Amino acid sequence: TVFFLEFNHRAGRVTRNKNFRRAMQLAQDPSELVYKVLKEAAYIPAESLFPSWVQGANDLFRREHPPTKHEMNVELAREHLELARQELGLEEFPPIILLAGDTPVSILSAEYYQELYRRTLGLEVRIDLQTFKQRLAKMTSGEFDLVLSGWGPDYDDALTFGDLFSSWNLNNRGRYDSAEMDRNVRIAQSELDPVKRMQAFSEIQRLSYEDVVILPMYERGWSFVVDPRLDGLIRRTVGPEVDYTYASINPGARP
Repeated sequence: TVFFLEFNHRAGRVTRNKNFRRAMQLAQDPSELVYKVLKEAAYIPAESLFPSWVQGANDLFRREHPPTKHEMNVELAREHLELARQELGLEEFPPIILLAGDTPVSILSAEYYQELYRRTLGLEVRIDLQTFKQRLAKMTSGEFDLVLSGWGPDYDDALTFGDLFSSWNLNNRGRYDSAEMDRNVRIAQSELDPVKRMQAFSEIQRLSYEDVVILPMYERGWSFVVDPRLDGLIRRTVGPEVDYTYASINPGARP
């Protein structure tokens, strides 16, 4: 699963303003969240809408199409924030509502971003903690500026991530709407040439960063230990995580 901060792109929200989103993008670094805050060995900083394991035409997708390299730049972030303030005609920014789940990792992440944006951009971020069901309801109705979100694959293909922010996708809770995004998603859905198809995903990846559709946070993995006497255990990225179908105990192995 890749986790990300999703913006509300609806009219009337400050997060609809690209300079505002750009400011928030430049003022953060996923590595700090993963290595200094969450400190979970099985998590890695997210660099893209597409996780590191997604396959491309002949190799891993992100080897064939490296994502835009992100660098934190607070000074530039503040310049974009000032441009956003002027464009929005505001004296000061209103409190930003950050919708989050009530799990320990979600709470820790939300508190991190609350403090981060207070310190770097002087923004007041108010955390709205909800149960999973209520969080989804508020995401659907648009009752947020930012929301801690994520997506796990339904099937083993880049499209399970690549079509998330098409205008017609009901999981596009922030209602991002871009003709360029839609055009590339349509190509990815219909193109038979794998190289051309991956080029469409590359454009989706580029656009998700340049238009600041989301802020990638982390890729979630699992830490586990296996007794050396256990043979044939299968663990998957897609589908059932643990498969004991072909598992057996080898009594001769050293415990």
